[in-house]
Amino acid sequence: MDRWWSDGSETGPRLWQGIFAILATGCLLGVGQNALVRYGNPKGGLAWKYEAPKLDSLDDVATSAAPAVSAPAGDSQPGGSHPLPPDMNDPLQIVGSASAGVPDIPDVGRPIQIDTTKVKAFFDAKAATIIDAREPAEYAEGHIPGAVNLPYEQVATDTERLEDFDPKGKPIIVYCGGGTCEVSMNLGFSLVSAGKKKVLVYMGGWPEWTSAGYPVAKGATPEGA
Repeated sequence: MDRWWSDGSETGPRLWQGIFAILATGCLLGVGQNALVRYGNPKGGLAWKYEAPKLDSLDDVATSAAPAVSAPAGDSQPGGSHPLPPDMNDPLQIVGSASAGVPDIPDVGRPIQIDTTKVKAFFDAKAATIIDAREPAEYAEGHIPGAVNLPYEQVATDTERLEDFDPKGKPIIVYCGGGTCEVSMNLGFSLVSAGKKKVLVYMGGWPEWTSAGYPVAKGATPEGA
């Protein structure tokens, strides 16, 4: 009995030392491989710390999505470019038309960042559906007039509610508390995943809106909004 216990007490530490050695080696190899991947491609591998997703600005996306000028009639130059077809979701080009004073929003299948000036243009033209992603108490204290309160924490896992949300054929602008607030961006991605198009994220959010002296409303979202 004493011998069995003695043999076991000697084997136990060795066994655990072997396990720890294997785990440590695996971790070191993983870290080394990730370092090599990121060295060759900074966007590849895993980030060393959490990095919030970065959204393209509306100006950048609009520039890259702008239709190229068609080649003149009779120009046989190969590879001649052609304008993009009209947006079938807006065949009359009502939303985002120049006459409305708001920029056109390309459908790129991902949220796009929008600045205060353009948000105000959409607000004045009533050409966008605005969503406040903050909690109801914050919304009630003050929000952009006409904005619908859709708290991210309440709808993050409620895909049916997001799918049923009706933007009334307009682009969607989502905002929150600005600064380090990321719920507007998260809600933007959730809306895109739910099938919504032309989703814009107002990163400056409520602080920038109020700092600019723009209109403010108070109270809860009206029933049925």
